[in-house]
Amino acid sequence: MQLERIEVKRMMKPHRPNKSTVGIMTTQTDEHPPFANRGFYRRLCILGSRSGLTVFVFTPQGIDWSRPQVTGYVYDAASKEWVILTFELPAIVYDRCFFTARRQYADYRNALQGLKQQSSVRLLGHGLKGKWDVQQALRRDGRFDRHLPETQPLRSMRTLADWLRQRGEAILKPRGGSQGRGVLLVRRESASPAGTANAAGAAFTVRGRDPRNRAVACGFADAGALLRWLRRFVAQRSYLLQQYLPLQSQNGDAYDVRALVQKDGDGRWKLTGMAVRRGQNGSLTSNLHGGGTVEPIGPFLAREFGPTRAEKLLHELKQLAVGLPEALESCHGRLAELGIDFGVDTDGNSWILEVNSKPGRSIFTYLQDDQAKQDALANPLRYARYLLRQPRAQANVRQKQP
Repeated sequence: MQLERIEVKRMMKPHRPNKSTVGIMTTQTDEHPPFANRGFYRRLCILGSRSGLTVFVFTPQGIDWSRPQVTGYVYDAASKEWVILTFELPAIVYDRCFFTARRQYADYRNALQGLKQQSSVRLLGHGLKGKWDVQQALRRDGRFDRHLPETQPLRSMRTLADWLRQRGEAILKPRGGSQGRGVLLVRRESASPAGTANAAGAAFTVRGRDPRNRAVACGFADAGALLRWLRRFVAQRSYLLQQYLPLQSQNGDAYDVRALVQKDGDGRWKLTGMAVRRGQNGSLTSNLHGGGTVEPIGPFLAREFGPTRAEKLLHELKQLAVGLPEALESCHGRLAELGIDFGVDTDGNSWILEVNSKPGRSIFTYLQDDQAKQDALANPLRYARYLLRQPRAQANVRQKQP
């Protein structure tokens, strides 16, 4: 493992003009340096320096609006050290902020609004809103209706009770969650194929993961007990109620397909890669943070559906992956990359489960796909260089093209 040291260098004047700088804005932590994902940012800093860009990492708290300038961290590959420097506001901001607390979000929101008001600063892409807003945007587009599971906001526990009476089962997921945290499958057991309560005598069952990603599995004798427990579980968080889909392999493992689409050095959308993520045995979701594994998509689909059907499915998923960004940009604004989660049910129907504008890249590490791994890392900087070459008006026009 490569060791990282911190050398503190503070310059009285900004390090260099901002015309060739890319600032990675990330959430501040109590670590030193004060941010997570240092390996990813280290590689971006090194790659940027090789291509004529100055790439540095900063947090919302590092911005001094009175000057204006920012305290940032650059990685010195020669000394293998993180170095603290003072910069002018960067020409390009690559937003990689994630939140676990309201205060973090408030600091981020204030910083983002301030950066948007600076004529010298461009955002590499604008972060998508919550799951509900994304689905509504895709519904309005009209091309993806048959791939969108039925979804509605969880406005009250009565909404869920009515849903369970009609359908027997439902997925509950946080509007703004990720990594499978807080996702639950709620099932009325009397609606199961057996037609009776489960062996433990529970009329309702719940399984999934809590907000700390711990496994949840419990049963309830009646609807009242279930709804009281769920009211405490949901608390004040915003949740969605979604159609349950049978997204399991033939041996019962949950799985989904993760696609990474990114803009390249010409400002055009390209599919960087796709892979299957399989959940642990009995898991509701396939997220890697919950113990899942990664497999190449082609062989997996061929085993599940046969070669002919698998080939058609793979083509359909690729077409969806490259079509979604255009649809979202047309109503949202510039995007730079998207992680798209697809489901394939037991009948071979494909579903759009989630779209994330701040995607991870770990699937390529698991697959040992060196080309996809390199492209996944380099494409944000390639697109940043493209933006720096374009007048603002021209770049804004090109963002709407696929």
